[in-house]
Amino acid sequence: MMKITHIITGLSTGGAETMLYKLLKHMDRSKFLCEVISLTDLGPVAQDIKSLGVSVQALGMSRGIPDPRYLWKLIRIIRRHQPCIVQTWMYHSDLIGGLSARLAGKIPVIWNLRQSNLSAQVNKKLSLLTAKICAWFSGILPDKILCNSEAARQAHIKFGYQLGPIMVIPNGFDPSTFKPDASARSSVRQELGISQTALVIGLVGRFDPQKDHRTFLQAMGLLKK
Repeated sequence: MMKITHIITGLSTGGAETMLYKLLKHMDRSKFLCEVISLTDLGPVAQDIKSLGVSVQALGMSRGIPDPRYLWKLIRIIRRHQPCIVQTWMYHSDLIGGLSARLAGKIPVIWNLRQSNLSAQVNKKLSLLTAKICAWFSGILPDKILCNSEAARQAHIKFGYQLGPIMVIPNGFDPSTFKPDASARSSVRQELGISQTALVIGLVGRFDPQKDHRTFLQAMGLLKK
């Protein structure tokens, strides 16, 4: 079996965390043995992953400026587990996980890049600094860089990432989940106090500038007029 260690910044509810869970859920267990390491703490998605029978552990690193002590802790874990591949999710994990895998024994590394807006207006300064450091290392640390969209690929190339190792694998979605459901339609409307006959337009996403709720609300204002 091929052993894969997935390293992610945290396991709270979010896009990258959910896609990691979906990937693990659909991988062939007869061919791949997976484990997950969270740099910070465990969250709701950790329980979902554990329910698949996948090992999950958290290093307990505080959010913010990375603590170099946890780099050595991660190196020791990787040396002990000896994975065939280390796959990292999000910038902090790309940097810390990539360095750890290389220092633990030159283990092949795959980075994940999962956003297409790197402007200072919608990103934290530390996140952009970490992304810039990753850009400097992008031609050295990862063997391959995966983007979930062509827009993400172009944005990171413009930001300074090396073109060579980058490839696009779009997000996968289960069409049996996203389909009309009369029962769910009725119960959600009842829960929110919305008429069963009213036209409803919504936006699903965390409350974050990158999701651009402002433009959505402005559009709804124009539509109402």
